[in-house]
Amino acid sequence: MKLVKTTFLALVSCGMTLAQNTSLDSLAVSTNYLDEVVVTDSRFALKRSQSGKTVVKINSEEIQQFSGLGLGVLLSTQLGIDVIGKNTHSGQNQTLSIRGGRNRQVLILIDGIRVSDPSRIDNDFDINLLNIEMIESIEIVKGAASSLYGSSAATGVVNITTKKSKKPLTLIAKRTWGTEQAANQALNKFNAGNQFVNLTGKLSKSGIGVNVTYAERFSDGISAVVGDEVDQFKKVNFNAALNGEIGSQFNWQLSFNKDDITSDYDNSFPLEDADFEFTTKLNRYALNAQYKYAKGSLNLNAGLQKNEREFKSSFPTMSESDNLNIDLFNKYIFNNKFYSIAGIQYQKSTMEAAENPENYQTDIYLNSVYLDPSGLNLNVGLRYNIHEAYGGHLIYSLNPSYAFDLNDNYQMKLLSSYSKAFIAPSLYQLYNPNYGNSALEPENNLSFEFGFEIRSAKNAFNVVYFDRKQNPTLIFNTTPTDSKPFGGYDNSDGEIVYRGFELAYDFELFEKAKTRLNYVFTESTDGDLRSIPKHAISGVMDIPIFTQTHLNFIGQFTGDRIANDFSELDAYSLFTFQVNHTLEKYNTNLFLSVFNVFDTEYVIIPGYQTRGRNILMGLTVQFD
Repeated sequence: MKLVKTTFLALVSCGMTLAQNTSLDSLAVSTNYLDEVVVTDSRFALKRSQSGKTVVKINSEEIQQFSGLGLGVLLSTQLGIDVIGKNTHSGQNQTLSIRGGRNRQVLILIDGIRVSDPSRIDNDFDINLLNIEMIESIEIVKGAASSLYGSSAATGVVNITTKKSKKPLTLIAKRTWGTEQAANQALNKFNAGNQFVNLTGKLSKSGIGVNVTYAERFSDGISAVVGDEVDQFKKVNFNAALNGEIGSQFNWQLSFNKDDITSDYDNSFPLEDADFEFTTKLNRYALNAQYKYAKGSLNLNAGLQKNEREFKSSFPTMSESDNLNIDLFNKYIFNNKFYSIAGIQYQKSTMEAAENPENYQTDIYLNSVYLDPSGLNLNVGLRYNIHEAYGGHLIYSLNPSYAFDLNDNYQMKLLSSYSKAFIAPSLYQLYNPNYGNSALEPENNLSFEFGFEIRSAKNAFNVVYFDRKQNPTLIFNTTPTDSKPFGGYDNSDGEIVYRGFELAYDFELFEKAKTRLNYVFTESTDGDLRSIPKHAISGVMDIPIFTQTHLNFIGQFTGDRIANDFSELDAYSLFTFQVNHTLEKYNTNLFLSVFNVFDTEYVIIPGYQTRGRNILMGLTVQFD
């Protein structure tokens, strides 16, 4: 009965609609079904009906409504995406899981540039460093995309687009007040919050756009491990960007971001309160440039991330690393049927350690899209990778789809994909003196998916089956050897399989109540599904009470799963209520969020604290 009630409540919790955009690269739209533009799966702005993937698109309006809850909560309400650690202590590392994969298998792009920290075990990226207020839109492509984006894009790509300067000079200020408490604790003080200031505009004489942002988030609430001690958290984000155009053909953007976290944390072995502290400092430098010509454009996305991390504990550690990524590619439109991209990508990772290890790789890639008037579309890609540690590696993708009208209001799309991807071993896994293995082979992923979508202007239903084989897989082998008495990194002996299906339904539960409902089933043969549930349900409902007032209800059901210590964790459901009200006369938005409305107790990491019922309120003011 409990499961039935939980499922029912999740089913009636629900979603928001996505904005519809236009683009010069898109064909004319004359139908009555929703056919918004998506970019990430092909790098061309094509209609959703022409995409062979189920692309998740999150627009600025939805991001704004989730601003108080954070990026992790926003992403976890989307189909097939889980963010492990999002509802724990604010300093907890947040990891993405898509289709049974791990953080190392999900590529994070910020304005088209790969971001990572080579000093981390998996050379991945912690989204906790980002501030959701600085994000304009997000596109998520699930499934292997390594042929188009390179190493790490094995289970998905999360492409984050930051806010750009606007023509009129605009100042935006935001302040929030909130609580951060465990379950069954009194909400008698505001011990968390956020402040945000953004100045953006165009300099009248030069036409150069300027965007400067400063944000702080703080918490003086719960302990990292279960206990009465308070572990403090503070995050500071600063962004400065310039952009402009030279004539009508060339545009550019230069940006600098400084993302800093200081947080208390506790002892894991043994599990107990401790007076530990860690700091993370990330400096990001980026250049985006585009030269347009008659039938295409030459594009450059280049970025450098400099990472510093320090852990002050019984065994203090420090690490520094650099990640350089340069992606130069040419987009060419032969006609309204055939699009093509050819590019070269260079990546270099360095890490300060005993021998200052580094590795680099150069990729040459080609991707083509064919759009037949009959509705048959084909997206094909090839990439050859030359890696300093393991030599040459060829990967590919084949992604056909077929879209056709069921009637004047509904369109159906059949889609399929067969792709090979790889995960390059990290510097830590290759060269760490205690656990590293310089003989590691890259992790190979072979992915297949098949599904369909049915869409109209108000409704959308899609089902996708996925199957991913890993052989070999990067693993930590606990078997001691003479050279590795505590075990070390290795490749799996055999094939590991992850499979499942995703189901999504967007509809109006009643008039004007925009609803999104997601269900994901994931299982594995010999794979690691720790912290990943077999069954997951999420739903979001957006109700416009008045023109200026919106109510949002969010429901999430997380099924039984295995913990990191291989104990069994019970299923749980969380519900969140939000209200947003706009005072148009004063350019002001007021909002209130109540997270975990029923004050549910649940476990994400055994022995670690999770958030109970909490309140967040605030306001945003815009000065033009």
